[in-house]
Amino acid sequence: MDPAFWSNTIWYILLGIITILVLVIVLIKTTNRKHVLALYLTISGITFFAFEVAILMCLKAYIYFPKISSNQHDDAVVGNLFSQTSVSASAVLITVFNLKFHWQLIIALIYGCIEELFILMGIYKQNWYRTWMTIIGLLILFRITKIVSNILSKHIRLIWRYIFIFFGLCTLHFNLVTWASKAVGIRSFNETLISDNDCSIAIIAATYHLLLAVSTMILYFMNIKWKWKAAGIFILYIVHYFADKYQVLISADGWFFILTSISIWGMYLNIYILDRIYPKPL
Repeated sequence: MDPAFWSNTIWYILLGIITILVLVIVLIKTTNRKHVLALYLTISGITFFAFEVAILMCLKAYIYFPKISSNQHDDAVVGNLFSQTSVSASAVLITVFNLKFHWQLIIALIYGCIEELFILMGIYKQNWYRTWMTIIGLLILFRITKIVSNILSKHIRLIWRYIFIFFGLCTLHFNLVTWASKAVGIRSFNETLISDNDCSIAIIAATYHLLLAVSTMILYFMNIKWKWKAAGIFILYIVHYFADKYQVLISADGWFFILTSISIWGMYLNIYILDRIYPKPL
């Protein structure tokens, strides 16, 4: 086995196992599993899409070295996924069990210690970022999670439901389809939009997800006949064709139609699933 597995990868896997255990404990103890699942999907999407894309890829705050992918960009994203799923699970645990502030501070400090340990082990590196920012950021995240949970627990307004479903799609579709297709080498994104290649990829991928998610949500939730929904989906295929033609989205040879179909119909399926998880609006 590659020595990098024992020096780097194993620690991220252990973090992932702890994340799964935390989620299992919360789901077992709660009486409203749909609420917990909706809360986790939303918070995980917020931490990844609204924060990490910019901080990690464009502002170069830090970099992860899980040594899972040979591509440094993809490897950093994998490390980020382990990190964000973990802090999101902890935020949900704190909210569900209504832990007091001193427990929130202890958990934030534990993450700070883990961060410093990862630095010492050489499997994570800070650039301008500092560990105290993580501790403060986590305390803010715990508060945001509480607010989101309160909104989900009440008769949710339609606009909040759409926003939360969008972030849920960031957890499901962005990670499982958009990024995964890049990681396996069947789709790439234009790297020359700006001078920084990683930031160019992140901006295009995030914009692509935003436009596809919003347009598909409109088609899904609008009370229109199926022929008009089909026409809208056909337009999405055309937009994908021109994005591929002008090298904004780049599909591997022979993969355009298959990948486009997975992207569009996968998004539609994920919206269908989330529509049944999130509480109905007023």
